[in-house]
This record gives sequence, C-alpha cells and structure tokens, in this order.
Amino acid sequence: MKYSEQIKKIAQSYFNELDKSDFSHGFTHIQRVLTFCFVIGKKEGGDLETLEAAALLHDIARNQEDSGEIEDHAKEGAKLAEKILKEIGFPEEKIQNVVHCVFVHRSKGEPPQTIEAKILQDADRLDALGAVDVARVIGSSFQSKEFNRPVYIDEPYVDENDGHKSAIHYLIHKTVQPKRKPENFNTETGRKIAKERFKFSLEFIDRFIKEWHGEL
Repeated sequence: MKYSEQIKKIAQSYFNELDKSDFSHGFTHIQRVLTFCFVIGKKEGGDLETLEAAALLHDIARNQEDSGEIEDHAKEGAKLAEKILKEIGFPEEKIQNVVHCVFVHRSKGEPPQTIEAKILQDADRLDALGAVDVARVIGSSFQSKEFNRPVYIDEPYVDENDGHKSAIHYLIHKTVQPKRKPENFNTETGRKIAKERFKFSLEFIDRFIKEWHGEL
C-alpha cells in the first residue's frame, strides 16, 4: 500500500526507547497486531489501508504514558496519528477513522463505532492472550521497571487488586477481565481465535500452579 513504509518508519521511531524498557509493548507487538488486523480484516471486510495505519500508530504514545508524561496513550496517540497522517498526505477521507481506531483501541470509554476500530481492538486483545502473552508478561515482569514483579508467589488470586503480585497473578487477572473473554470480542473471526488462545492461557496457569506445588 502506498503509505506503508512511511507510516512504518515514523511509527518505529516512537518505539526505540520502549523496546529497551518494556519489549511486551515494543514494535514486535505492533507487528503482531498488524498481522491480526489483516487476518481479521480480510474476513470481516475492513479497509486494509485504514487498518494498517491504525495498527502501526495505535501505541505510539505508549512510552509517554509509561514514563508518566501523559495519562492515556490512546488519547494522545490519536492526536499524534492525525498529525502524522495529515503531514504525509494520507487520504483525507480515512484519517478520522484511523484517529477513532487509535482512540478507542484500549476499550476505556467510547466503544468502537467502525468495523476497522472493532478489528483493531480485537487484534490488540488477541496479543494479550495465549502463548505469546505468557512470554510477554513474564519477560515484562523482569525487564520493565513499572511492571516489575516475581514470576509467582504462593498466594491465592482473590480480586483485581492481586494482579500485581506476580506474573502468574497478572495472567489470571487477564483471564477474569470481561474484555478478554472470547465471547466479548467484536468480530466472529476475533472470537474464534480468542477462544483457542484463552483456552491455552487457562491451561498454562493451571499447569504452572500444579507444577509449582509438585502436583505434576
């Protein structure tokens, strides 16, 4: 697509520092979300050019949030995305849809109104389930100053306040959040993929705790 390389190059520049401090939200995350946007978009009918721009730009303000400069990377990212797209001459009729996709991708507040926004939200959530997410959470627990925590402590998970106790507690926390339940994904394709990933997450958590206690 015409604007692919331009947007990718600009987006990647925002992740130089984040890749060093928290790889779980680094540029490899962006690439996986982009892949899922294409997989879902080709089946659900989203505009691929809009999806590509939204996927590449959806976390460009993440490092600012992690460093405490801003409160909401989605809100700030939407502003940056609009500025970037206008500067490179991206199709004017598609810019506001990209902005909307970025603004609502983390599902805090306004729900997604377009098929592209629904697809991006699903793609982002999918990367927070399954085998890759296990690696993301454990790796981030060691690498990130913000999310530093042990792999596991032998205490029960009671409620969402316990999510910070360990990497395994945080994985449990993810499986109890309504937004990551497969049935709550926006698209049929997203729900299908999420179902398998969600199942793996549950199985991994169960096996880890049993192995920890010498039950397996």
